[in-house]
Amino acid sequence: MEFLKFLKSKLFLKNLLYAIGGFWIFILLIFGGLNVYTHHGEALLVPDFTGLTIPEVEKLVQKKKLQYKIIDSVFIYDRKKGSVIEQNPIPSSKVKRNRTIFFIINANSPMEVPMPKVVGYSLRQAVAELESKGLRIGKLIYVNDFAQNYVLEQKYDGLPIEAGEMIDKGSYIDLVLGKGLRNYTVIVPDVRNLNRYAALQKLIINSLNLGTIKYDNSVLTYNDSVTAIVWKQSPQAIGETRRILGSEVNLWLTKDSVLIAETDSLVNLKRN
Repeated sequence: MEFLKFLKSKLFLKNLLYAIGGFWIFILLIFGGLNVYTHHGEALLVPDFTGLTIPEVEKLVQKKKLQYKIIDSVFIYDRKKGSVIEQNPIPSSKVKRNRTIFFIINANSPMEVPMPKVVGYSLRQAVAELESKGLRIGKLIYVNDFAQNYVLEQKYDGLPIEAGEMIDKGSYIDLVLGKGLRNYTVIVPDVRNLNRYAALQKLIINSLNLGTIKYDNSVLTYNDSVTAIVWKQSPQAIGETRRILGSEVNLWLTKDSVLIAETDSLVNLKRN
C-alpha cells in the first residue's frame, strides 16, 4: 500500500518527469555531437582543378578543406606540363570536408618514340601507322604530283624528319601528299554530332584539314572541350559540297543539350 501510495505522490511524478526530460536531453546531446563530428548536412562543392599545377592544387585544397591524391600521369602535347588533366569527383560535385580528390596529371616530360617511315604510304596507311606510334596528324599539304594521296614527305615543326629519329609521343606530323595531275575535289563530310577528335579523324581521312574551332559559352573546362559536340560546320555538308584536297573545314562545338538534340535530329533526318 505504501508503494502504491508513493507511485501516486507528487514527488514520484516530479522525479519521473525529470528522468524523462534528462533522457531526451541526453539523446539530443548524443545526436548533436555526432552531427558536429560527422559534419552532418554540410556539403562542399568540388572546384574545377583542371589546368592547375600541383602547387596551385595544394593551395586550393587547403582553402576548401579537402585532400588530394595523384593516381596517374599521362602526356598530352598541347597541355601545360604538370597540370591536372582529369579529376574525380568531377567539378561541382557535393562532398564532405576532408574528402580526397583523385587526379590524373600531365607528365613533365613525354615518352619519346621513333619516327616511323610513312613516305610512299597512302594517306590512310600513314594515319594508321603514325597513330599506332602515338603520333598525331598535323596538316595535310598537297602539292603537284601524280601520286594522288600518297605521302611524298613527312615533316615535324616545318622541317623534314627522317625515320628513326626520336620524337616526343603525341607530336604532330605534317604530311606532304600528291594531289594528282589536276585539281581533284572531295565531298565535304558531315561531321556534326561528333566530338572534336572524331570530327578531325573524319576530315583527315577525307583529305581535308581542320580549320578554326570555336567553342560556345557552354564549354567551360578542358574536359568540356574534349566531349563537346560539333553543331555547325563551314563549309556545310549540303548535297555534294566539294572542295579541293587539303581545304579547311571550320567547326563550332557546344555542350548545350538543346543544341546537341537539335543537331542530332537534323543529322538523323539527313541520313533518312
